[in-house]
Amino acid sequence: MSERNRTGAVVPESRPSEGDLRRRLEGRVELIESALRRYRMLDRTLDSRGWRRTLQDEPSLIQDVLEVEPTLLEALERTERRGEQEGWPEGSSIPKTASRVREVRERLTMRVRDALLTRGLVTESLSLEAKLRELKEVCAQEVSLQRTPTEPFALRIASVGRAPQYVVAFVFVLAALGLGVGILWLLLLGSTGVALVGGTLALVALLMGTVTLLRMKAPGVVWLTPERVVWMPPGDEPPVAVRLDSLEEGGLQLEDGGGALSLRGDHFIRLTRFDGASADRLRVLMELFRDARVRAQAARVDRRVELLTFSALLRRKGTWSSGQAVLLGRGVFFLPDPDAGAALLHAATGRRLLSSVELECVLDGLCWQPESELDAYLVRATVATGGAAWSSQDARVARDIPLEQEVHITRGEEVLVGNVGLAQRELAYRLVHAWSEGLQDSNEDVQPKLSSGS
Repeated sequence: MSERNRTGAVVPESRPSEGDLRRRLEGRVELIESALRRYRMLDRTLDSRGWRRTLQDEPSLIQDVLEVEPTLLEALERTERRGEQEGWPEGSSIPKTASRVREVRERLTMRVRDALLTRGLVTESLSLEAKLRELKEVCAQEVSLQRTPTEPFALRIASVGRAPQYVVAFVFVLAALGLGVGILWLLLLGSTGVALVGGTLALVALLMGTVTLLRMKAPGVVWLTPERVVWMPPGDEPPVAVRLDSLEEGGLQLEDGGGALSLRGDHFIRLTRFDGASADRLRVLMELFRDARVRAQAARVDRRVELLTFSALLRRKGTWSSGQAVLLGRGVFFLPDPDAGAALLHAATGRRLLSSVELECVLDGLCWQPESELDAYLVRATVATGGAAWSSQDARVARDIPLEQEVHITRGEEVLVGNVGLAQRELAYRLVHAWSEGLQDSNEDVQPKLSSGS
């Protein structure tokens, strides 16, 4: 062989092995592989239905990602640059792992952003690490369901289930009957083992599926106290609370299309599946307890004021007018239609709502006020609407007309009449009886004065 052939051959430079590349990168490849596992776990969690509960129970899912996030980008850049300069070893998994990490990290960034948006947090300008710390803080906030000494009551408002739960129960009964028929058929054919084992497994699966469906279809519940609103979502999601003193004007909004309410205060809550009546009731109660004076007085009340509302007619100066009557043990108030609810809300808070306000919704909150304050609110509302406010000492309930037939109250020449439903009659009798007791106590107080003056 010629000298030229022996010396002119070019020996290609051998590429480093994957082991050599890993050693030169000083643990960066191992960091990338570890990050891929951690990012995938958190990404799958955030993509699941009960991610809030999972992150609350397992905060390490976020913490594990936070441990690698600060150094990951530098490790990716150094690894990719070294591979481009020296070439990747044949069959190396390193470039595929780096590419997958970038893909999963980008998807995780979007999921974390969406998760924070459900709490009303706008984090577009924050890094993924900062977003994760925000999410960790949100998930770490545990809501106590125990009332404090300044929360003497909790008003319950339920949302609407996605489908009536009795439909799920009906389907369960049909499936159970079908299963029973199938087991009986197998027994008649002599397949006892298959019938017992298969029937047992099928029954367990049916029960588990039914329980899961019932949990999914169950409505969410709002608990309103003098201090906060607690939202208990359907399913296994953890509760969320908003302090009432953090609510501002427009803090409760009905979303377009109905069925969902957004509540913004020190936290953000999206209340789903509320029908019109529940949404209106919640909106009125929130407007009431957003008032600092109403909240402070409600925190000192240990029991609600007993009262009864019913549609009524008032005859004054020969003219009848329709409205709503509020019957208490101390007297009766008449508020003309259609402004009864709005007038009482304005009397208590000084504010008005653009939409209609049901009187019963307002009284649902104001019955947790001191009796004297409730009387004052009702008097202001009657003055503003041209209604009537009669004390039990000035007015009389007709004894010759049964309450089952009609509530008939007179004061001088004025008359107030109305009907109460069957479910309200026991309360009506109790309140009317309180009128009699109050009148008797008043006569006993007056009699000694009359005697001493004669």
